[in-house]
Amino acid sequence: MRGFLLFVFALPGFVNLSAQQFSAKEFLFASSLTSKKFDNYLSKRFSSCGNKYKNDTIINIYNIKPDKKKKDKDSIKRRFETYQAKDYFSFAFFTSSIKEFEENKKALYDEGFYCGSDSAAAASLLFQKKNISVLVNKREAEDTVYSFLYQQADLPTIDKIKYADDLLQFNSHEFLVSVFGEKNVIKDVYYFSEKEFVKCSVLFPRTSRQAVFFWQDVPNMTSPMTIIIGGNMNTGSSANYDGLIGENVWSSKDGIYSGMSLNSLIKLNGNTFKFYGKNSTSPYMILPDNNGSLDFKRNAVVLGCLNPNGSEELEKATVEADKILHENLGLYVFMMIFYPQPGETKKQEDLSRK
Repeated sequence: MRGFLLFVFALPGFVNLSAQQFSAKEFLFASSLTSKKFDNYLSKRFSSCGNKYKNDTIINIYNIKPDKKKKDKDSIKRRFETYQAKDYFSFAFFTSSIKEFEENKKALYDEGFYCGSDSAAAASLLFQKKNISVLVNKREAEDTVYSFLYQQADLPTIDKIKYADDLLQFNSHEFLVSVFGEKNVIKDVYYFSEKEFVKCSVLFPRTSRQAVFFWQDVPNMTSPMTIIIGGNMNTGSSANYDGLIGENVWSSKDGIYSGMSLNSLIKLNGNTFKFYGKNSTSPYMILPDNNGSLDFKRNAVVLGCLNPNGSEELEKATVEADKILHENLGLYVFMMIFYPQPGETKKQEDLSRK
């Protein structure tokens, strides 16, 4: 299994035997080959000039074969590298031609790739389309070198997504689109207040399977920061929606779900816990410290309350869950917040910088 694939796309410097430019379809076909077949395919156009190792990765280096029909030597520097390890195969193209750099950025846009922040001053740009993303780098030294590195991610199929925690596997908006389809994933805005808002992605908007993704890289909508399940969905797409949205059906792997009663949550935890009072900065959120079986540091839980008035316990800074059960306030799971853990998202390493 490849894991992921980095490949170059429609580069004028990467030519076929008849000196014609490769089309996008031809490159996508080439990227689908096995590593052995790809090496054979590559050898027709490039000549091998050695290899090296970086940790457990074999790096094979190729130079483009000179055009014997041309009398003058081409001054543009180009090379091709393939990377092979146990869990992935990848390759990348490098060129010193600014013309090739600009033409191929345009080719990416023409093929429908999305770039969240294309600036002339940027040293690197990220282009994305469904499960394919490409990091375009500009490295300045004695000679400026441009590189095009594409990643093709191995994504889970829908039948493998059973719990809300499983959604943390999706490292970008485009990955969500690739698996769930364009109709089921939208770019939206989440309002924390009238003046505070942020771009987000919404999976299955305005349905009982709705999930809101907040990204660390907001312009490119990559690297999940948090995923919200349940709660008041203060998104732009829901602002004027008059339809009925059912109780959220996502549950966590440890058995928590929206609408779960406080009593049931205590039983699932196997012990009582504390949550912040209603006048705190984080009202009704369960404290991360917990002596029970549930990990509220990994997945935060915010409670809702149907009858909050008149309770002295709720006025406290923190509230013992078991001490308020007898008041019958209608406390229940209102919202779940999921955080990615170290190592959960796939590591995206730019081998050209090594």
